[in-house]
Amino acid sequence: MKNLLAAIFIALLSLCPRAAQAQAEEVKDVKIKINQTSNLPQAVVLSVRGKCEYSDDGTTFAPLKTGHVFHQGSVVRTGSGARTDLFFRRIGTTVRLQPETEVKLEKLDRHIKDGMPVMQTLLDLHTGRIFTVVRSLVPGSTFEIRNAAGRSVVEGAGGKGRYIITADGTHVTDKDSVIPLKVIGETGVTVISPGQKFNSKEGKSFAVAPSETVESLIDFDELDSLAEQLTPDNDHSQGTRE
Repeated sequence: MKNLLAAIFIALLSLCPRAAQAQAEEVKDVKIKINQTSNLPQAVVLSVRGKCEYSDDGTTFAPLKTGHVFHQGSVVRTGSGARTDLFFRRIGTTVRLQPETEVKLEKLDRHIKDGMPVMQTLLDLHTGRIFTVVRSLVPGSTFEIRNAAGRSVVEGAGGKGRYIITADGTHVTDKDSVIPLKVIGETGVTVISPGQKFNSKEGKSFAVAPSETVESLIDFDELDSLAEQLTPDNDHSQGTRE
């Protein structure tokens, strides 16, 4: 089923060569910006569809453009029918903000632990829903998302994880994920297994519906492809040494 849907998606792109070419040019431009950045944690805008805005102080917003580089404390939001993709360099993570979503890049930190540099990334999801693909975190690093349920944590241990997280506390771990998703809330820690969905309001996990899996598959595959293109082969090795 996955291969079939991927083939359908590729066929649709072939019918829209201008759109495909435009996205390829966007990725090419972002690659140049990434290669010019330092070893510090950053988030780079991969693509913008529709009305998307950002703010450095949380008050004054400006139009978001492809290639913009974010640092700690910035706020990103998408309008009705809009979306944007962010790439978190040094941790190989791609995040898609769905329509009417607002996220604050609460923490983008790099520090030394046991003689090795590690990354700590924390997003505060105010409203909406995000898709996240983590390709491989540096050992000891963490990627966290704060929402109504508490904190969703992905810990660096190698492998790949694909997740859907909403501001109101719904979490989905794709069936192909290797890295588990831990939700830390007031009642304790819940580990969401691959192919499972956790609803914080009901406080329980259950299998993801087939329709939801199909709906999210193309989003995940797109993000996988973007992360693969934008993660240099030596990126993680550089991140693990001074």
